[in-house]
Amino acid sequence: MLTPLSLFDDWFHTRPSVYVISDSQLAEYKRNQAEAEIIELDKLIEGHEHSIERLKNTRTKLRDEYPALQPKPEE
Repeated sequence: MLTPLSLFDDWFHTRPSVYVISDSQLAEYKRNQAEAEIIELDKLIEGHEHSIERLKNTRTKLRDEYPALQPKPEE
């Protein structure tokens, strides 16, 4: 018979996995994780830099097309 609490039976009876590793293995794992994160961040930065260039090109084209929209010099 299915009861509201029986839905949680597997959750209560299943123990989480615990791994024991040496300090050097932990340091290597953290270094690998940091390296992977740096690679991903570099990819994001590169993508944003390309987006910035496209935006600047679009802005330049619009300013060339509509000179009245040039930024006013600050006084």
